[in-house]
Amino acid sequence: FTSVERVAQLGERRPDTPEVPGSSPGALTFFSPMEKAVLKELQPSEIGSVTALSDRYGSEELKNLLSKPSVKVHTLWWGEKIVGYAVVWIVGEEAQLHWFEIFRPFRGKGWANTFMGELLKRLQKEGVKRVTLEVSEKNTPALKVYLKWNFQRVGTRKGYYPDGSDALLMERNL
Repeated sequence: FTSVERVAQLGERRPDTPEVPGSSPGALTFFSPMEKAVLKELQPSEIGSVTALSDRYGSEELKNLLSKPSVKVHTLWWGEKIVGYAVVWIVGEEAQLHWFEIFRPFRGKGWANTFMGELLKRLQKEGVKRVTLEVSEKNTPALKVYLKWNFQRVGTRKGYYPDGSDALLMERNL
């Protein structure tokens, strides 16, 4: 058997691929090379794709961010569908992950790990040596992703968020 035939025979999904939104959990999912997730820098013409699925930034804010040389807005695409986006401030060899979001239809299906892996590879290629971020102690899904990718807790900002939760300061060397 080829590996694909064996996976089909066993009724399993490839462990290295996220689930497809709308499919039943554990459903057979095969990705052709044309369906591979692709990391891209956000283009001004694509801003509407982000604002349609996220309320974190408005169109004007994203346009403003795209005009700053120290800011990169990365998007993850699967075919014609945008899966999520990340806002990264880069200064020298350090990057601050300011925002990282997987859009609702894609959450809980492994896309955050795919996105983080591709993003860290891209940042390393761009000369980044260290990535920092902050995350609410209550944001369990995000914490799982950051810990999986070996981010280490380096500090705490007590009561930082409006709900009173602490901000965990994390970093990872590349």
